[in-house]
Amino acid sequence: MILMHIDSGNKAAAVCRVAGQIGETVKPIGYKELNRTLLSLHTGKAVTKEIKLPPLYQMPELLVFIGMPEARLDQFLDAYKAAGIEPVALKAVATLHNSNWTVFELIEALKAERAGFETHK
Repeated sequence: MILMHIDSGNKAAAVCRVAGQIGETVKPIGYKELNRTLLSLHTGKAVTKEIKLPPLYQMPELLVFIGMPEARLDQFLDAYKAAGIEPVALKAVATLHNSNWTVFELIEALKAERAGFETHK
């Protein structure tokens, strides 16, 4: 399963087409899922945590890969690149370490990690 937040309808449709080509499902997510855990979005059980969003919070583009074997993830990424789809700001693989994080917690961790890489260039 791929959790996806992409505002552009054309780009979102392209991601869905690529996922469909490899037999993977896409679940669109938005602001109402920011307090849901990755595991709960995968299982369908409504597990939430209390979060406090910063004022005027803007949710970035995001793809989260859940329960995908490495070979299928590689296949998706190759097909994504071959389709010429613009890159997504943040991408992550759900792991045992982050599966109980909320979508918001994951986004903030990815942003911090990205900022760390950019300062070390």
